[in-house]
Amino acid sequence: MTRTDADATFAETLDAAMLTRGMSLTQVRDDLAALGHPVSLASLSYWRAGSREPQRRRSLDAVPELERLLGLSGGTLSARIAGSRRGPGPSAFDRLAGKPLLEGLVGEDDVDRVLFHLVADVGDQRQITRARVTQVFVARRAGVDGVTIFVGPDQGTESNDAVLRAVSGCSIGEVRDVERGITATRLQFERPLMAGESAVTEYEVAADGVLDLETEYGIVAEQRLEEAMVWIRFDPACRPARAWVWFEEGGLRHDWSVELAGSTGLHYRQLAFGPGTLGARWEWE
Repeated sequence: MTRTDADATFAETLDAAMLTRGMSLTQVRDDLAALGHPVSLASLSYWRAGSREPQRRRSLDAVPELERLLGLSGGTLSARIAGSRRGPGPSAFDRLAGKPLLEGLVGEDDVDRVLFHLVADVGDQRQITRARVTQVFVARRAGVDGVTIFVGPDQGTESNDAVLRAVSGCSIGEVRDVERGITATRLQFERPLMAGESAVTEYEVAADGVLDLETEYGIVAEQRLEEAMVWIRFDPACRPARAWVWFEEGGLRHDWSVELAGSTGLHYRQLAFGPGTLGARWEWE
């Protein structure tokens, strides 16, 4: 049985247990799914990096099985979930944004996200090479000139080689390291907004070499969105054998297969969505 420090966080305990057992995120995901507890790679990565903890009923139900998979005694992980210690509290975003490290960065109280489009390109080496994000923000107060966005590490590691580049309607401001590979970036609007005014921003997430080696990509809607869409585009010379789209909202998760039929991409679009997650995954031969 893995021993953990009594003061360790959920993320630290999970990370140490996975290292001790020699299990990857993909192995954990597959084993949980086989036991009837599907948890996405994105969620597991967030849990391990400390940017999120299990909160929805379906995720909480998977924690005891996760403890058994990792050789931990019952309650080792569940007792370290923030809500189990303090009762209902702020979201992971609020906890990060409230840190002194992030003082002065604009949080969710200043804006509403109403649209989130993600377009990710998969290259001929079966790796995500670039992701472009379009968002529409509406100011809740006068004078809002930007918002904080978080970029987490790939594959549950503590390294983050992602680089943000402004495309249109915004500029990239200060980038600060938060913890365990998570960075907070100021997305600066072209000009301060009046209350109720909207701003359209487009930025690109890229890296030298590859951005992500996983075969799943999606978005997290912290608020209710008027529209959310994920579009995955594959190199014509390297199309996957199988693909699915999925969404998780209100404690429910649904996923279904997509017939590519010679297409070089797949997409999923949802109106009036969130809070929740949606995305796409695929498999190679």
